[in-house]
Amino acid sequence: MQLFSFISLILFFILVFYVLSFVLTNTLARQRGTVLKATKFVESVQEAKNAQLIDVREKEPFKRSHLKGARNMPAMALSQGKTGLRKDLPIFVYGDTLQAASAIAKRLKKEGASKDQVFLMAGGYRQYVARAKR
Repeated sequence: MQLFSFISLILFFILVFYVLSFVLTNTLARQRGTVLKATKFVESVQEAKNAQLIDVREKEPFKRSHLKGARNMPAMALSQGKTGLRKDLPIFVYGDTLQAASAIAKRLKKEGASKDQVFLMAGGYRQYVARAKR
């Protein structure tokens, strides 16, 4: 009986950690840019003039599949130096997860990009592809 209680307690803490992580990621992302659902994100990229579409995944996943018109700028490379992106044009950022895009949005904010000019894909590219296959 004690073993069951111990396992239940561990599972409870894992669940709490997951929920807190999810809430924190979403809160930080919303402070750094505008978070859009995947379909709205893609529509907004197509509608925006001179939009900069940035895929922050590594080179291999990018080669396999990416959004049309996206430039591959891996998160590690971007976090180590200047992004070279224009701050006066909309910047659309996506990665495998919202967390990856949010980290780059933080970097862009430090470089002077306005929160209103940075757009992040909610759920990330993995979730977008999974929904598109349904």
